[in-house]
Amino acid sequence: MAVRIRLARFGRRRHPVYRIVVMDAKSPREGNYIDILGTYDPKRKVLIEIKPEKVRRWLQEGVEIAGRAKAILESADLLKDLVPGDRELRKSGDYWVLRKKTTKEVNG
Repeated sequence: MAVRIRLARFGRRRHPVYRIVVMDAKSPREGNYIDILGTYDPKRKVLIEIKPEKVRRWLQEGVEIAGRAKAILESADLLKDLVPGDRELRKSGDYWVLRKKTTKEVNG
């Protein structure tokens, strides 16, 4: 089962509010979610609430991150603190995955 961090829409008409959630990859946008990580208001462009300890735990378990969720976490300067020093986010298809850093040594 592929698990992803992505956005789920809720709120009222013409004023969307998105939850940053952990969902099964095959679930629809408003489908069942596993865990709520935070809330984002796109009208005010503000991260209303975030639980960094939960984000860190899910990243360590190897979930994929959707591009929009990654951008929101980066704009709040949270992602650089949550990613361990020996790891980095790499693009894998349409999503981002936490992988070990590779060091390329230059000989000569």
